[in-house]
Amino acid sequence: MTRILLTLGLISCFFVCVECLGQSANRPSHSGEAQGVSPQERQALVTLYGATDGSHWKHHEGWLEAPGTECRWDGVRCKHGVLEPTTTVTRLELLENNLRGTIPEAVGQLAHLEELYLVGNQLSGMLPDALLGRWRTGELFVAAESRLLTDVTEIDFEFGASALLCQQHRVVLRSDRSAELFTKRCRNATPDDRTTFCEVKDRQIWPGEFERLGWLLEKNGFFALAADYDRDITDGAFASTRVTRSGKPHEVVDYAGAGPFELWVIQQAIEGVASSSSEWQKTTTRPECPRWSEPGAAR
Repeated sequence: MTRILLTLGLISCFFVCVECLGQSANRPSHSGEAQGVSPQERQALVTLYGATDGSHWKHHEGWLEAPGTECRWDGVRCKHGVLEPTTTVTRLELLENNLRGTIPEAVGQLAHLEELYLVGNQLSGMLPDALLGRWRTGELFVAAESRLLTDVTEIDFEFGASALLCQQHRVVLRSDRSAELFTKRCRNATPDDRTTFCEVKDRQIWPGEFERLGWLLEKNGFFALAADYDRDITDGAFASTRVTRSGKPHEVVDYAGAGPFELWVIQQAIEGVASSSSEWQKTTTRPECPRWSEPGAAR
């Protein structure tokens, strides 16, 4: 009887130990917190603090304290290695924190950064190329104003068929995420009525869509395209794409699809962003649709 009880006791202890080991394997390691991040990542954080007036941030508890404390600095989130004793910065939460200045190139050394929140600060200039490259590939999520991701501020696209009276429309997209759609409509009060008017719709586009369009324009060489593409045919459709970048407008006119494939891709992307966003929030009418050359036409 004693032998049986002893055997059962050993078996019970065995399972308890296995369970404890399993829990230990699943429990996050805190050894990285004591170790801190690498000297390169620490220096990147220190440089960020100095370049954006860190001493006047709303929240900067812990910043610049001794090596090994970086993961406890306000807004810094880390991931601690399981197989290797490494600790890396994976997230920076610095939204509405009174950052001023420009994000320095050194922040690009945070190679494991997965999320960057900068909305609501007084930052200028674009993000470093290393961060922009990772944002474009989807490796890095960025929540920031458009000016940090693209120097394009407005995209104005107009399409119309010369043989049709009421088939002209114009889409204006802006870096503040506002969108306007101007459509030339026929009144059709009688079968012979040729009176037209302009239907105007307003709404907001999804966050990040405008910035991606800005990158698409650069990637497809929009600013190096010719000003006009034309075919010697009648009754063709025309498309005019006007983009304001760094305060300077650039226009490309395409008649009857004479432009290159890259221009067609840009045109389709603009139309796609305009049509895939949320429902139009407001609809009004006016006698005529504004032209791009008219003062205040974009508003």
